[in-house]
Amino acid sequence: MKPLHKLGTKWAVLLAMAAGGAAGTAAIAMPGTQVVVSSSGASMATTMTEMIGPGVSGGTKPMEIGTGVVMGRVVEADGTSPVAGTIVTLSLPGFAPQRVLTDGQGRFAYRGLPKGSFSLTATRPGFVDGAHGRLRPGGTPMAVELTDNVRTSSADIMVWRHAAIAGTVLDENSEPLVGAPVRALRRDYTGGRRRLTDSGFDTTDDRGQFRMGSLEPGEYVVVLPFTQRPSLDSMMRGMREAEPAMGAGGGGGTFTVAAVRVEGAPLSGGGGGGNMMFMTTSDGGVPPAGTDAEGQPLTYQTEFYTGALSASRAVAITLQPGEERTAVDFRLTPVRALSITGMVVGPDGPAANTQLQLIPADAEDLVSPIEAATATTDANGQFEFTGVPAGQYVLRAQRTPRFAGGAGERISFTSLGGELVRMVQEVMAVRASGAPALPTEPTLWAEVPVGVGTRAMAGLTVALREGLSVSGNVLFQGGTAQPTAEARGGISITLEPADGRTAGMVGNARGRVDDTGSFKTMGVPAGKYILRVSNAPQGWTLRSATFGGRDITENPVELKDENAGGVVLAFTDRPSEMNGTVRDSSGNPDATASVIVFPVDPAGWVDTGSQPRRIKTSRTGKDGTFKIGPLPPGEYHVVAIEGSAPRTWQDPAYLDIVSRSATQIRMGDADARTVTLTSVKGPS
Repeated sequence: MKPLHKLGTKWAVLLAMAAGGAAGTAAIAMPGTQVVVSSSGASMATTMTEMIGPGVSGGTKPMEIGTGVVMGRVVEADGTSPVAGTIVTLSLPGFAPQRVLTDGQGRFAYRGLPKGSFSLTATRPGFVDGAHGRLRPGGTPMAVELTDNVRTSSADIMVWRHAAIAGTVLDENSEPLVGAPVRALRRDYTGGRRRLTDSGFDTTDDRGQFRMGSLEPGEYVVVLPFTQRPSLDSMMRGMREAEPAMGAGGGGGTFTVAAVRVEGAPLSGGGGGGNMMFMTTSDGGVPPAGTDAEGQPLTYQTEFYTGALSASRAVAITLQPGEERTAVDFRLTPVRALSITGMVVGPDGPAANTQLQLIPADAEDLVSPIEAATATTDANGQFEFTGVPAGQYVLRAQRTPRFAGGAGERISFTSLGGELVRMVQEVMAVRASGAPALPTEPTLWAEVPVGVGTRAMAGLTVALREGLSVSGNVLFQGGTAQPTAEARGGISITLEPADGRTAGMVGNARGRVDDTGSFKTMGVPAGKYILRVSNAPQGWTLRSATFGGRDITENPVELKDENAGGVVLAFTDRPSEMNGTVRDSSGNPDATASVIVFPVDPAGWVDTGSQPRRIKTSRTGKDGTFKIGPLPPGEYHVVAIEGSAPRTWQDPAYLDIVSRSATQIRMGDADARTVTLTSVKGPS
């Protein structure tokens, strides 16, 4: 057998993973990635990684010397208790950041600083990261401004103690269930809809106990995510028969492997050197549940606290800073384990080595749905799901072709109990001329509703369809010189799922602008999508992407049976922006208010993607001023809220309440509007 480093990146990674044992860990030579891995017991608990390379961590130029001074304290949420031993990082774009450690009274200071707009953050184990101006975990920070008129600035930073959730998992005989996976899902709002995102993980010990720490204060749903996986033997057998297929995204545990080429770093060979691979893992396997009185196999099914089988019916847990919620206990009852067998067929016949997911039909709240089972087709396109509880599901399959060429690659694995079950490889081509060419082969996908009753299901045929794409032309409107073909080629275009149904199927559906100014995205499964555009050429700002009279960077385009062609992707060199001043009820500048801008039409509050262009927030400066932009033309509400807006400020119910106190403003093309607001108390 060849040494790992001579097998090539992909196969060396796969073989290293297979040999990794229960912990699922490995370290082999790869181009230019450094790694720090920490593990706990037989399974990996946490992984930290730092990618070293030009431009990866910002500027490296030493900061210029000036006369400015920034000083302050790091305190807890009560505003008075100092936090000693905190790393405070001061950053200015284009320069290497500076770091200091707070003293016993939580104090810090920087001297000899140049003029500029600085960011100031604070990090300490046991606390949620803080930033100057941030009044809640994850809230909007404020810049620290040093000018000719302001040479000294006092900038305190607030941090919050981590919270924790602990409990016990027992089986039907009140015995500890060992090795059961437990996850904490935080409730947030994205694109106007409630979403559950992974925030904590643990595996029960020999007493059936778990504890998830390092949680931000907030609202959580706790779940035991049981997913039936194919065996390692069957996965390795599939790898020997043919190259593993590209899979869809999804829930469950994950291994992640990444390689980034570092300029000037030597390419090392066998087991050492500065070029390393890193991976992470979470989740355990489904513990054995035995058989029933008739000798039929039993299994445990995914269960939410307390006893719910869907996230929508789960009991939420609200955590305050530093709170530890105990007695979050589960007692499980096994159910009959059934099987589903069938064949996957593509345009050219049976589809070998295709990854399949079986997703509960009501999993739309989850950004990454928890699969009930996964499977892989064999060389003849045959598949089998085992250990499936009765219920309503959606069977999903997706096969995404690779980009041609490239300077690096990202490979992700999904695994439980050390078993390799899915690989997704994404080639990250880095070229001076811009994004890589799109694959010539189509994306293939399928989505089939499946109802599982009291008997096994056999003979199911799954037909793969070609993915759907978005295409059109890029237009630059303004007096600035037209961008070069190279600059146009650097525009980043992706399709972002706008609904829960497709969120678990699509990873990163990229697009590309060619030399003629035309663009096209990769194929994706049918569903609703937002066209996400970034990295505009210098001096230009995205104005709109018009399709069927609608801007699909704000309103989702629904792809059903046909591609969306003829899209006009327009950029402008005169973006609109809104600025103004916020005063408190006494008429004084409000230096701590949050300004929210959102459309007058409530239809624009929902399904707008993770980075809505018309729904934005900003903090006021010390003089009560603010600036928000760019904003597409249209009718807007603008309102100033006392203090920090809540984490759920994108909830349509919240926007509806604050709209009653808002000022209405119309923004036109190349518009600069100034407004004076009085801050109001937001809804509790």
